[in-house]
Amino acid sequence: MISIQTEILVTQYIVYFIAAAIPIYLTFIVKKKIGNDNNHFKRLTIVLASFVLMQGFYHVAGSFGYKLLAKGILEPLSFGILIFFGVFYIISKTSAKNEDEVRVT
Repeated sequence: MISIQTEILVTQYIVYFIAAAIPIYLTFIVKKKIGNDNNHFKRLTIVLASFVLMQGFYHVAGSFGYKLLAKGILEPLSFGILIFFGVFYIISKTSAKNEDEVRVT
């Protein structure tokens, strides 16, 4: 018999993998639909997708009982990707702001 906790873990990683589909889809359609090749947006969505996928793998490993892999490797790696996303976002925002200021002057 499957426990409630196992059902919750399975539901979590299914939701994470479905959620990762959105930034992956945005990465592929940004040039076709928006009409420009916005590399900052593409890179941000790739990093966001990798974070969400890493969270999915973390929950998969945890649900199969690989606690050392989940807590020791995948969780810190996921945290590092999230920090990288934040730093990359701040850098891209400041560089875009600097480019706008240069254009105005």
